[in-house]
Amino acid sequence: MTKKNKKIAVVGAGHNALVCATYLAKAGFSVDVFESRSQVGGMIGKRKLGEDYSVPGTAHLLSHVDESVFKKLNLKKHGLEYSAQDLKTVSLNPNGNALVINDDEVDGDDITMKEKKEFKELNKRMAKLAGFLESAYGKKPPRLGSDDRDDLFSLASLGLNARMMGADSMSDLLKFIAVNIYDVLNEFTDHDHLKGTLAFDAILGNHMGPRTNNSVITYLHQLTGGVNGKNGSHSMVSDGTGSFTKSLEEAAKKAGVNIHLNASVESISFTDDLEITGLRLKNGDAFDADIIVSGIDPRSTFNCLVGPKKLEAGVVHKVNNVRMRGNAAKLHLALSSKPKFKGISEDELGQRIVYSPSMEYLERTFDFNKYGQISDDLPMEITIPSIHDKTLAPKGHHVLSAIVNYVPYHLKEGWENSKSRVLDQCINQLDGLAPGLKGLIVESEFLTPVDIEEEYGITGGQWHHGELTFDQFLMLRPVPKMAQYSSPISSLYMCGAGSHPGGGIMGTAGKNAAMEIMKRES
Repeated sequence: MTKKNKKIAVVGAGHNALVCATYLAKAGFSVDVFESRSQVGGMIGKRKLGEDYSVPGTAHLLSHVDESVFKKLNLKKHGLEYSAQDLKTVSLNPNGNALVINDDEVDGDDITMKEKKEFKELNKRMAKLAGFLESAYGKKPPRLGSDDRDDLFSLASLGLNARMMGADSMSDLLKFIAVNIYDVLNEFTDHDHLKGTLAFDAILGNHMGPRTNNSVITYLHQLTGGVNGKNGSHSMVSDGTGSFTKSLEEAAKKAGVNIHLNASVESISFTDDLEITGLRLKNGDAFDADIIVSGIDPRSTFNCLVGPKKLEAGVVHKVNNVRMRGNAAKLHLALSSKPKFKGISEDELGQRIVYSPSMEYLERTFDFNKYGQISDDLPMEITIPSIHDKTLAPKGHHVLSAIVNYVPYHLKEGWENSKSRVLDQCINQLDGLAPGLKGLIVESEFLTPVDIEEEYGITGGQWHHGELTFDQFLMLRPVPKMAQYSSPISSLYMCGAGSHPGGGIMGTAGKNAAMEIMKRES
């Protein structure tokens, strides 16, 4: 059977699934995408807040994107527009003296020339290490212990890329890769607020504190890729991330992909010999397919769509041990006017605002999270996208979007009677940082990790479809022997963030999966 005769069904319409589907359709496959929700984009899709306001989905910034994917799919032609690019990071200080980071420049909060130089040196060395990871991200990872020519070549390529970094960077790679961001940052500077701000990027959305080993990996991960060739830069998309999801949808349709919305998949259909025959939807409809590509998380794929009885016990055990502890909530506020944060000028309100005053603060806050509790003072990433995009709110009004970290999935007292209390706590905290904000609130929405699981179908509400740790990284993601987008079942593939290289609005996992499917199924 030629590829033109093979029918592919893609489960989910998140960004990686749409990227994979589009690449496959461009290669000549017949591709259908099945999405349980009423719009594409998954967690990135735009949301309504009340009747008059729109907000980004759970993700509100584009950062470590794979621009090769964006160019290949010609997303700008299909409607991708940025409302703001190359955002500064403005880090709030409880005392009101903000710290401002702009690329490799840092200012504010009494920072000295010596500390500015230290920051430049840190950036330079971390960028080299991130470059090594990025070189590994754009292709399937090698299988360890394999005699396959492609695996050997890929492994040799990794070694060559490491060697080409130079002796100093190779030494940094061996020294830093598996340790914690707390020790690394302490080695470079004594400025507590600067260290807290940088460590925030390592722990955002991850179940770890600054002292947790592997937190250097997560820090480097967010430095890979970027908009306009600037690695680690942050940008806002117009229409509350809507233009991004719309551009992916239009690119897919232009390539010939059929997208089915409100089409929740119940299971994958098999013959008695475990040969794939198609999908069965929850409404009872059936769809024939020769190949299934799952854009949802690994646990949901194998426990729900396949079923444990069709898998070996060892596979079930490995999949169920993929760590997927949701650790972040999303807060949306509609405001009657522009808020005023302490220590921030009006020009800086439209930037990326962070609250993370020190690494010690982050570690103490994480201690609550580890035991199913919530600190009364939580780290946040805050944006006010309506400053750049007037279509999101009525004239003079604004919307605030915040990722609130260290909000546990398994709350000790349960979420049923605690959600409103935690929402009030977050609002009170913001009101302390921006006096008077509480009185401006017109509408509010708080999505806990449990809400995120229920609405987006992600196990544990884990944004990255699996924590990014050393044992769930590169050729070990999501589990050993399933790191090349294939699975124990012939013609069942994975293309979501649970696969290499992991989470973030990159599109790389979708692209890599498509390339592997083309190779195996053509």
